[in-house]
Amino acid sequence: MHNELKKGGKGLPEDSKEAKKLESVISTSSINPDQLKEVIEKIKNPSSTNLPTNLHKFSKKSVTFLTVGDLHLNAKEGFTKKPLCDFKKFKEVLKIGKEEGAEYVIQTGDVTDGENMRPWQKYNLVVQGLDDVVEFCVNEWPDIGLQTYFIGGNHDQTYLNSIGADICKYIAKDRKDLVYLGMNEGNLPLQPQYINLMMEGKKVPDNASWIRVLHPQKGTAKSQSYQIQAHIGALQSEFKPRILIVGHYHKMDYLFTRNVHAFQAGTMEHQSDWMRRKDLTAQLGAWLITAYFKDDGTIDGIRKRLLSYEINGNEKWGNFMDERGVYESGR
Repeated sequence: MHNELKKGGKGLPEDSKEAKKLESVISTSSINPDQLKEVIEKIKNPSSTNLPTNLHKFSKKSVTFLTVGDLHLNAKEGFTKKPLCDFKKFKEVLKIGKEEGAEYVIQTGDVTDGENMRPWQKYNLVVQGLDDVVEFCVNEWPDIGLQTYFIGGNHDQTYLNSIGADICKYIAKDRKDLVYLGMNEGNLPLQPQYINLMMEGKKVPDNASWIRVLHPQKGTAKSQSYQIQAHIGALQSEFKPRILIVGHYHKMDYLFTRNVHAFQAGTMEHQSDWMRRKDLTAQLGAWLITAYFKDDGTIDGIRKRLLSYEINGNEKWGNFMDERGVYESGR
């Protein structure tokens, strides 16, 4: 690095005050390698064009987390024994998230498929009954060594409505890595140190960047983003979160409106026969999100990656094109 900056053909000595000062400035800046090379070139050749001006300095503080949508862990396909939850994909995105530096996981409800949602639903369950479903979820929900903060959804709420039992509380009780935030809605500070304070029952500082996890009750709209826009548009200003993570719709989307970064978290459940009859797609995948924040809690940068995304499940791709230019799945 020191040899890059030359004047009169001589580099700065590595132990010189100038070199150490320069190294300190570079190490505390947010200039990327390409921008740094350009700056060095301008210094070496001052007669060329002006120095670049696109050196915005984002906040140095950031948190990376993974979002996972509706699971429906004990749902199955029709009268078969095939689970609708894609456990392979679920494990895959959790593994990727941890390897890429996620500090925790957020899940958006409908952990279970519930019971008595529809008259024939009992034929579409791998297991049923409170005790058996709790045991199944505790055993089958992958544990990758990251804390997962989750809420309940309308399917989970069927147990609360029918027998007065919150099944999510029972699941979290038997898994120390699963933290239950509430039925249909929960709030979580972005900053891990503030999450710890909240878990200890202590006051969270006013500069926390709040995330709201939401499982709405409305049906899917024709426009994928409509329900999210309507929800944020209806919120009183003081109830707006910095980041909104939405489940229920089984869709994956990102929207920025009213200064709220809103994500639809998708699902881990393949398209069910009920969804097929309703012309509803299931978008399988997860979001890996890095949020950059200022000292006052303001989010000034979002980096997002869509992981292992599929529509309805395992998509098949055409491998043959006929003379009409139409793809077919093969002969």
